[in-house]
Amino acid sequence: MTMSFARPAGSLAKTAQDHRPLAVRVYESVRDSIVTGQIEPNTQLVQEQVAEALGVSRTPVRDALLRLAHEGLITRISGGGYLVNDLAEQDIHDIFEVRQSLESLAVRLSFGHHTPGQLTLLGALVDDMAQRAADSDAPWFELNRDFHVALVAPCTNRALLSILGELWNKPVNRLITRQYVSDPEHIHRMVGEHRALVEAAASTDADTMNALTLEHLKEGYGETSVERRRSLKVESPTQEK
Repeated sequence: MTMSFARPAGSLAKTAQDHRPLAVRVYESVRDSIVTGQIEPNTQLVQEQVAEALGVSRTPVRDALLRLAHEGLITRISGGGYLVNDLAEQDIHDIFEVRQSLESLAVRLSFGHHTPGQLTLLGALVDDMAQRAADSDAPWFELNRDFHVALVAPCTNRALLSILGELWNKPVNRLITRQYVSDPEHIHRMVGEHRALVEAAASTDADTMNALTLEHLKEGYGETSVERRRSLKVESPTQEK
């Protein structure tokens, strides 16, 4: 079995800047390889083979695979090893359902409280995305996450922000973003919607801000679901009845 990892063998050693446990670095390497598509869905991951490919012992690989299984990126299979999960429609639905409820609440609590500096930051984030719009390899998950986190920064409900932070940390979000930006038109649409949200945040029209937020999240859910179904049709040959 050939596996391609985000960090090749020999690159996981501790450095002066990174003193984290090896299991964490192994986890990030395998996770990033899955969410970027370097390791495709339905690929079998065997502890010994992953360890050999990364040039590490089996113990940190075991810990990393257990964590990935807990997060839903892989599933343990009978006979040993794990299978890389595909992005499911239910995953997309669940994430966006929670975001539509909680993120829209955080936006409402933030409205009218953005400082000039926060509005400037939001504008700069959108400008950065606009400049990268033609680059499908840009870090779109990070760019999108950073914008949405900055949008609700004025929210004073710490518990709400903590829950949203945990939601963004779920690796499935990276798969969802990759599916969404697989159509370049979606990137341009996302940039336009983000710019409209910044303009609304600087206005005095709370109703428009709330409506734009819900519309943006619903559009993201709908288009991601459409792209997922399209990719399934491409991957699976049509069967004659």
